[in-house]
Amino acid sequence: MKKRVVGYFLNSITFEEVKKKYEGYTDVIFSYWVTPSKIEGAARTIDTDKNILNFLKENNKKCILGVGGDGFDPLNSEYKDKAEDYGFKLAEYAISKEYDGINLDITAIDHSEEGIDWLIQATMAVYSYCLGLNKSIEISHAPQAPAFKKEKGYSRVEKETGGVISFYNVQYFNQGIWEYQKYENYESMFAKEYINEAGFKDTNPTAVPSIIDRGIPGSKIVVGKPITSNDTTYDGIEGEGSGYIKQEDLQDIFERANQDTNFTYGGVMGWKIDSDTNGEWGIAMSETMSTAVINS
Repeated sequence: MKKRVVGYFLNSITFEEVKKKYEGYTDVIFSYWVTPSKIEGAARTIDTDKNILNFLKENNKKCILGVGGDGFDPLNSEYKDKAEDYGFKLAEYAISKEYDGINLDITAIDHSEEGIDWLIQATMAVYSYCLGLNKSIEISHAPQAPAFKKEKGYSRVEKETGGVISFYNVQYFNQGIWEYQKYENYESMFAKEYINEAGFKDTNPTAVPSIIDRGIPGSKIVVGKPITSNDTTYDGIEGEGSGYIKQEDLQDIFERANQDTNFTYGGVMGWKIDSDTNGEWGIAMSETMSTAVINS
């Protein structure tokens, strides 16, 4: 089984733009479907023009509906107590537009028990709706890496959804103020321990092997990275966030991870394809991932 190369289209797109950039990606996400009455950016383009979806499917790409976005907090919306209703309407829409998958990218939610309950209920509603119609739609999520720190966080989502989530686009960028959360080297993403700025060994609870230890299969962990430095954000300012690694350096990091037999991971996610000039980043990541096979 080959590793994934996932990418987001965020803003309004054209057919010509997609044809220049799609080649290296296995899964293409169009964002965002926020609520039934609010569809934005690339998802809105697809809402009115299926030619792009048809083209990508003809070229063996999975087309995924991106859902939510960092501005949508369901616990502070009309759907606070209607997670199932939200999931049913989401699944109905995705099926009607012939998407291959749904990516729940709801990072603004509080990861309290109430927030985790909402995510679980919405996920299972999507699954139940599709199952009832005998429709196969892949479900993924896009949590920020720290969402896995707590035992009752995203590990509970994985456990209580019974394996219906196919993979997680884990956001290893724009996170926190702790040193390791910059996610700008191998150790911060793939090592359980690292040497801190004071020269002492410290633990790294959000590294891929640490997430695996919390019950998430390594094959489901897709490592999300910014495609350009401008794709980072801090305090609403583009280009001021953390987590960007130059393409060549990122390839080296993944090559090193590919050689480590102590863990596996599911691939890479690029934020965002809009910034990928002629699809060069996607092609480079595809070449790096093509030499690695998911072991479990």
